[in-house]
Formats: sequence, structure tokens, C-alpha cells
Amino acid sequence: MPPYGYPKQRKQHKLVRVLKNRTYTILLVSATLVLTYFLFSTKGFVSRVQISADLQDKKDRVIALQRDMQNLTRERDRLRDDHKAIEHVARETHGMIKPGEIVYRIVPAKENKQQ
Repeated sequence: MPPYGYPKQRKQHKLVRVLKNRTYTILLVSATLVLTYFLFSTKGFVSRVQISADLQDKKDRVIALQRDMQNLTRERDRLRDDHKAIEHVARETHGMIKPGEIVYRIVPAKENKQQ
């Protein structure tokens, strides 16, 4: 059923009434701009959340690197003083053997079938 009466008497949508009032429109637009600035600017909320997550990742990385440094320092000190540790590293990493030793290497079954 079509609405009867004069156009000013018809019931308008609430947003249309607010937008027709200049003061409300200016307040609405300015509030939207301020909110958008605080959310998405370089100093905004979204940027701050990303930076704090990145900072936490960096802190975790620093802790892991400090742990690695401690392990390497311990290994360095051990290799300076302990001759058995030096011999162990030389045998394991460089494949060195003592004169007269025989080295047996066990080949896994998968590699044996391929040859």
C-alpha cells in the first residue's frame, strides 16, 4: 500500500534523518575519520598489534641465540682442555682413525638394494 500524506509527514529511515541534519552529518563523518586514523595509521591500533607480535618473535629468537651461544662456549672450552673431546670430534666429523685401526661401516638395507 503506498504511503499517503505529504512527503514531510512520511516516516523516513533513521539514517536518512540523521544525514539530513548537517550537525549530525559532520559529527558522524569526523568520528569516522578519527576512528579510521586511530585504527589504521602508522601509530594506530592495528600497527601496534603487529609491532608487538614482531617484538615477541624477536625476543624468542634472541633467547634461542643466547642458548646456542652458551652451548658453543661450553663446547669451545671443552675442546680447549679435554684431549678426548678433541679426539671424538676429529673421529666423528673428519673420519680420522688411529694407525692400525679397522673401521667397519654398516650400510642400511635400502642403500644396499639401490647399489
